[in-house]
Amino acid sequence: MATEVSLRKISSGLVTFYSTYADASDNAEDYDVISIYADLDEAIILKNLVDIYIEPGTIINYSGAEPTIYDKDVAVCNIMGGGIIKNSYSGTYKVECIAVYNSESSVNIECLSIEGTGDNSSSVGGACVNVEAAERFSLKCKSISNNYNTAIIIADCNDYFINIQEVESGKPNTPNAGAPVISIDGSGSVYINSLTCTGYGSCLKHSGGNLAATIYNINTLLPANETPPTAEPAVMVEEGNSPPELVLYFNEIKNYNSNDGDAVKVTGGNSTLIGNNIYCVNGLSLNLIDNIQSAYIKSDNIISLTKGINIDNENDPIVIEANYIEGSNGNDGVVRSATGSNYVLRNAKIKNISSASNSVCIFIPSGSQNDQSIEIENLILVTGNTTNGDTINRDTTNTIDIKNLGLFVNKGINRERIILKIGTGTEDNFKYIVSTDII
Repeated sequence: MATEVSLRKISSGLVTFYSTYADASDNAEDYDVISIYADLDEAIILKNLVDIYIEPGTIINYSGAEPTIYDKDVAVCNIMGGGIIKNSYSGTYKVECIAVYNSESSVNIECLSIEGTGDNSSSVGGACVNVEAAERFSLKCKSISNNYNTAIIIADCNDYFINIQEVESGKPNTPNAGAPVISIDGSGSVYINSLTCTGYGSCLKHSGGNLAATIYNINTLLPANETPPTAEPAVMVEEGNSPPELVLYFNEIKNYNSNDGDAVKVTGGNSTLIGNNIYCVNGLSLNLIDNIQSAYIKSDNIISLTKGINIDNENDPIVIEANYIEGSNGNDGVVRSATGSNYVLRNAKIKNISSASNSVCIFIPSGSQNDQSIEIENLILVTGNTTNGDTINRDTTNTIDIKNLGLFVNKGINRERIILKIGTGTEDNFKYIVSTDII
């Protein structure tokens, strides 16, 4: 008697055993349960209103040219248990471990792990999980890993819930070639303890919908013995089918790629990022540009070893609040803002670690007198060169007003180009203190 798969009838409780999932599915009716007890090399085509239980430790690893688990037609069902889901198809075009294609499908999955091979390219082919369209999708598991590229794609779903301990893409000998580890265009919630890209892709790319995410550690790692090509930012927010709305709580966002690669890049929508550490080796700690509607970023430390923060926005003010912001002169200053920008810097010590003559804390490019709206609140500015560097540099003879609610510097600013304003009249110097004791 075959014992690999069983079918329990909801109407009678009768259990029948089969040797394949397909045989059990053919005989299943609404609200029946299919249980899988042994490893299978078989596609699991979901059947509407039929749940699946996978015995803990059981491996479902399909070697054919289709996803291991997918909805050929609309499916509303649950996949439970502690299974390990893989796909070992070795053809030219890689396929997914789990795929949901139908906009009316509602799929809930709990398993131990999902392990994909993927393709050694910057495409998203061969993702571990691909939600191309769904009415609702839920996934809870211990780990998801892809040898080369994307672990999770949410392309069209406005009701998803993801809870995973570890998500990673790429390994030292098989680095991610540039695809995002998680790519989301839809509204839902994400909870992840560790999100890692070993290679050159983004850890998280959000391009539309409302995403509420708590991701404890986000790390882009440089593969061993690799000549690094251009790297993507660890976190990327850009407008896709709709403006993205992101709220992200984190412990750390770090990009260790030694060639380039920003820690955070935002080019559209509204973003709120709240956490402890933002760090990159040879890119911008924050790159906030293009069609951003608004952004609020609060982090204990914001550090770039070679550059700093880049701002280019013309909509609502970008607000950056930190205890410590560090950078160098690779982008003209620790904070550089383009003509027309609108931003607030709050409660931070901003330090340029370079000792070169162009060691600048805040760099304001040329333009007309009112080409930027800048507000500084309780800032400490420390240039690494008090002889030829600048705490605030205005790259023109034109003056500019800056709203000042508390400024402490280790070198005085050029008061002919930069006018500190708060209120009117004699109040324009409100809390402006210069001292070489500020370090």
